[in-house]
Amino acid sequence: MPELDDLGLFPLGLVLLPGERAPLHLFEPRYRQLLADCVLDDQPFVILQDHGDGASPIGCTARFVALGRRFVDGRMNVTVIGERVVRVLEETSGRLYLSAWVEDVADEAPDAPDDDQAEVRDLFARLVAEIAGSSTPPPIREDIPFSYAIAGMIEMPAEPKQDLLECRDEQMRLGMVRDILSAALDGADKERIAAARARTNGKVALP
Repeated sequence: MPELDDLGLFPLGLVLLPGERAPLHLFEPRYRQLLADCVLDDQPFVILQDHGDGASPIGCTARFVALGRRFVDGRMNVTVIGERVVRVLEETSGRLYLSAWVEDVADEAPDAPDDDQAEVRDLFARLVAEIAGSSTPPPIREDIPFSYAIAGMIEMPAEPKQDLLECRDEQMRLGMVRDILSAALDGADKERIAAARARTNGKVALP
């Protein structure tokens, strides 16, 4: 029988991945209470993707790591970090905010070939060099799956992130991240080419 945790839920229009840092703006009293309870009890909460007609049952636990700003009306800007993938089993009651029993969701295939990791690492370094102009990519966390460590440093829509969150095969996740990075590099190349053409009135500049 897997161990269950009774945690607060925070349905949002975003997806958090393990190891990823994200800013949150807390303005509703129930979520300010969630913050207070989590800090007091040293407990995480669960961020779930809210589709408008309900939330995904698979989410990521998050822990508050920094308070950015507290407004006079009680609103707060905070930073959280993703920890582990969980599945919501049954809602609980007794709190101002939503809560539920959740269980950890383990990978069925946690390993991936070194060649796959090397390819994704190379694509990520190229994207950082293309976008940020830096030849040295930021450090990659080693205490979480490599796919999540890379994906958590990329700006992307919620849906592909949710797909990554729900995938339980590291090699498949790396393939998804590889495709995302390749598409981003292709887009960066097109933007660079378009900018170069604009500077030359659409003509190719010969050396």
